[in-house]
Amino acid sequence: MTLTFECPSCQATNRLELSPEQEAIACPSCSHTTQARQGAVDGARVLHCVLCATEDLYVQKDFPHRLGLTIFGLGIVLSSVAWGLRRSPLYWGILLLSAAVDACLYYLVGDATVCYRCLAQYRGNERSPAHAPFDLAIGERYRQERLRLEMLRGKASAESRGPR
Repeated sequence: MTLTFECPSCQATNRLELSPEQEAIACPSCSHTTQARQGAVDGARVLHCVLCATEDLYVQKDFPHRLGLTIFGLGIVLSSVAWGLRRSPLYWGILLLSAAVDACLYYLVGDATVCYRCLAQYRGNERSPAHAPFDLAIGERYRQERLRLEMLRGKASAESRGPR
């Protein structure tokens, strides 16, 4: 299983192979070590986040969003050109081909499990029935939590610098 995470110390994005018996996760950039939460991985299934121990995880398709939007945009542009040239069969053909490519990619691409709190991504794992697709309410709660932490860190660093 592969873990992609952002280092809390240097904010570098890292990717490493994760084993169930791993005790610590080290950042290759700055050597910052985070203690791996025990019991987070059961075989090939993620039960909770190895980094922050939250059980709030969601599942999404492991597909680059930019590529998906490019395919979608290309279908719109080409079908609009065909529509403007009054080529109705070509117009429908382009739309149907775009839908077929999208459906094929949906079934061929695997899933990634993502942590709501620290946004760590797990690939190559079994899908757990406890983890559903993204829930906006849960995502917003953790986004607000990240914003509050950033604001508190900013205040703490400003106080440590002292008055100007």
